[in-house]
Amino acid sequence: MFFNSRMNVRYIHLIIAILCMMASYSASSQECSEVLAKGVSAQEKGLDELAKKYFRQILDGDSCDATSEAALRLGMMLERDELYEDAIGLLRLSATREGYEHLAQCHAELKQWDAARTAAEKAMEIEEGASAMSTLALCESAEGRQVNAMSWAKKAYKLQPKDARVLNVMGIISFRKGMDNEAMQYFRKAIAADSTNVDAYNNLGTVYCARGNSEMAIVNLKKGLRQQPKSIKLLFCLGRAYALRGDNNRAVACYQRILQNDSINVTALIRIGNALCDNGEWEKAHAFFRRAVQVAPESAEGHKGEGRTYTAEGEYKKAVQAYIRATQTDNSDGETYLMMADLYNKQGNAQKEKNCYKKSAKLGNKIAQQWCIKNGTAW
Repeated sequence: MFFNSRMNVRYIHLIIAILCMMASYSASSQECSEVLAKGVSAQEKGLDELAKKYFRQILDGDSCDATSEAALRLGMMLERDELYEDAIGLLRLSATREGYEHLAQCHAELKQWDAARTAAEKAMEIEEGASAMSTLALCESAEGRQVNAMSWAKKAYKLQPKDARVLNVMGIISFRKGMDNEAMQYFRKAIAADSTNVDAYNNLGTVYCARGNSEMAIVNLKKGLRQQPKSIKLLFCLGRAYALRGDNNRAVACYQRILQNDSINVTALIRIGNALCDNGEWEKAHAFFRRAVQVAPESAEGHKGEGRTYTAEGEYKKAVQAYIRATQTDNSDGETYLMMADLYNKQGNAQKEKNCYKKSAKLGNKIAQQWCIKNGTAW
């Protein structure tokens, strides 16, 4: 039996259309594969920006077989650059064990513990791995369950005893348990296992800062920065170490380096403002606090900084308004109410002064509690 002529023509047209689509798809897939290969090659040669360009080229085009791997590789690169929110958007496109592992790590860096746990569990469903176990350990530790946390960490350690992240996580748990010396040993082991592990350098520096040993903190943080010169977390910690040493100028220089790569980093803006306040440079400090609240109107620390500079400049009414905005965003900071109490004292408003001291004392501020006891005021 034969098709009639009209059906024959339609059938031929359909076949031609399908063949054209297949040819187009084949060409598109081949092109994607070639671009992916270029990106991988550039990445292996240390040409990171070029590699990112190739991976983005794939992601900006139509979906193809290389999309998932391009998203995974670019997401991991952004994670290393500490751009965790950007990395999360890409890593969600890779439904692989490795993708979920890195997605979990990014959520953990942002302290998004529920999301971190979910991603780690998805990774574990595909295949058990030390990375996911380490993230589950961090989740347990963050929620105060240190025994469970160490149990997960030891499982990860059993799988990969020389993994830097596993060792670093064990150090974090030890530190939270008050075992500083043991924590430092783990952080040093992590660095020995991977000299580029930013987290271990950062945590080692943090422990030294907590001990008041700014010099050793600076030494170790500088070693880390030689490995990763643009690390935001290392620069923040180094700035803290310099501030602890009383060297505000070098602290500001660290935060300025962060702003060179991230001009709207609110934390850096606020820390520069606070350092400039400590130096008595009120006008300059105010400019940074103003930028901070423009970028993040919900920043309690930004408004608090504005209040501090207004107070120093004698603008008491403006200072009070700034502190009120800070408490509207975060009403759990006893120091803000203490500063407001001092302002109301300067303005001769005894009742509001008393109310602010009571609020500050109730939030645990020792100075406010002493004032209340001295003045026979319950809080």
